[in-house]
Amino acid sequence: MRTSNLVMLLAAPLALAACDSGQEMETMDEMGADEMSMEGHDMSAMDESEGAKTASAIGTVTAIDPEAGTLTVDHEPVAELGWPQMVMAFDASEDVRGDVVVGDTIEFTVEATEDGNTITALTKQ
Repeated sequence: MRTSNLVMLLAAPLALAACDSGQEMETMDEMGADEMSMEGHDMSAMDESEGAKTASAIGTVTAIDPEAGTLTVDHEPVAELGWPQMVMAFDASEDVRGDVVVGDTIEFTVEATEDGNTITALTKQ
């Protein structure tokens, strides 16, 4: 009986330590950061079975990140995707980013998928 109590005393802290590995907290922190950036906006343009949706929009370039391959755009509402007016970063290839600079007004085509949102074409206004 004394041995089983000793085993229980040793096993309980080990079990608790295994449960608190920190992996869950990192995931929650990452999710919280992503949710904060689009807080209050439903970005689900489709359910998984539908595939990609394409829409056109107009906006102003507010940031360019060549290393990340993104354009940040303050865009008007995008009715086809159910998006309100907001500022968001889009993936965009080097060819698409072309000679766009911060402050340019652009008309762009966005492809929205479950993996992200990509500007596939744009023209300066």
